[in-house]
Amino acid sequence: MTEEWRNDDNEASLRMANEFVEVANNKLSAGVDPVVIASAIRHAAANFTAFAYAHGTDDPLDSASIMEEFLSLLENYDRRRRGKARSVTDLERLVEQVKNE
Repeated sequence: MTEEWRNDDNEASLRMANEFVEVANNKLSAGVDPVVIASAIRHAAANFTAFAYAHGTDDPLDSASIMEEFLSLLENYDRRRRGKARSVTDLERLVEQVKNE
């Protein structure tokens, strides 16, 4: 892992995610069903996450943490896409602050 990636994991992750979204948008433009695209991305994410844990760390697969992160991201993007963002509770705000530190 390069020093650039270590210093800025969140920003690098978002840049990379945007590259995957660009691929998905190209597939969408080609007429592929968006639900099929989403399923393919989840499949690839699961495959590569298992690879990363098996080859990038001696830690066991932390499926609870991975699922929690995915659910949080999914719900956040759903609220943003649907325009129904609810108020963030003080506890949720604190959790986000701790995550970002």
